Amino acid sequence: MRKNGTTTKGTTRWRCTTCGASTTNTRTDDHHARRFQLFINWIQSPQSLTTLAQQHRVTRRTLTRWFHNYWYVEVPRNTDHHRIYDQLFIDGTYFNTKCLLIACTFDHVVAWRWCTKEDSYNYTRLFDQLQPPLIVTTDGQKGALKAITTAWPTTKIQRCLVHIKRNIQQHVTLNPKLKPGKALRKLSLNLLKVHTANDAATWMTQLHEFHTVYRDWLNEKTYTTDVSQSEIPGFVRPTATWWYTHYRHRRAYRQLEKLARQGHLFTFVNPPDGVEGTIKSTTNCLEGGINAQIKALARNHRGMIDEHQRIAVDWWLYLHTQLPDDPVKIARQQHWGQDALAKADVLIQQEQPDAHRDDGRPALYDTGIDATPTNSIGIRSGWAGRHN
Repeated sequence: MRKNGTTTKGTTRWRCTTCGASTTNTRTDDHHARRFQLFINWIQSPQSLTTLAQQHRVTRRTLTRWFHNYWYVEVPRNTDHHRIYDQLFIDGTYFNTKCLLIACTFDHVVAWRWCTKEDSYNYTRLFDQLQPPLIVTTDGQKGALKAITTAWPTTKIQRCLVHIKRNIQQHVTLNPKLKPGKALRKLSLNLLKVHTANDAATWMTQLHEFHTVYRDWLNEKTYTTDVSQSEIPGFVRPTATWWYTHYRHRRAYRQLEKLARQGHLFTFVNPPDGVEGTIKSTTNCLEGGINAQIKALARNHRGMIDEHQRIAVDWWLYLHTQLPDDPVKIARQQHWGQDALAKADVLIQQEQPDAHRDDGRPALYDTGIDATPTNSIGIRSGWAGRHN
């Protein structure tokens, strides 16, 4: 064979020097590599499938056909199960009925887990992938706190100060009218201004002074005999005879006092031995750097089926780990998804050994209706012809 010009698409044409037959020599592997890279670029970008098809001068259906097998490429996990991190950030975010738990450092994703709800069991399964870090920062979700104390008892906890500020704001409102409410609001804002151990000591002094001044006011009680039935708050038990009059302000103070007593407020200014570098006091790097971008990805590709949405998010998370491998190389090792697709076909055949069952039950999977007349229901006129 020798070169004999190119085709209209630019492909090299080869001609046999003996018989004169002309042909082209293409490598399907190169086609898959280019198309899979296009697939990865698409699911990681806000571009729609229709716009992408127009740019490459093909139809949307053609791109769907190109990408069909690529959804079966398994996204790897490169979590280092032996590394001990100085600080990890954990949080959960929801996608309709699914929940995604993520553990990350300040600049890259470490591990993640898909589940249905944000509870201690699923957080524990996430922690099973990792060694206990020196410090873990969380927004205070009850399931996360329970899992930390159970799975990582030696790990120091740093509560997100921004979330604490928001919690206090929910109790005393954004613009409180009473002086105790204004003082609590000021204490929550001052939390974000703590940067050193001296700042933390000053804040603790302010919290103690608040309790000294307003202790009697916080302990005031209202008795059911002194008010009408309509004035009793909804949280009061039917058998209760009294409740704290300023229960919202009391809850806000008790939350700050409990966190200060547990030592979850200022771990970042007094880190344990072995910690190097700066410790963060919030989960902003996870909330805004990861969760927000994942939600944007799901919003840009809204309409995907749940499984495709999960795969797209998995690829985004994997590509934002510390040392991700080349996605094209990963797909090539898995024969561009054909291995997983073949396994799926085998499983379907195993679940359906015979479409015609002796007991008359219908097939588990089928590609069309049975045109053979049965005693159960007749085929309507024109029905079989349209669907076969």
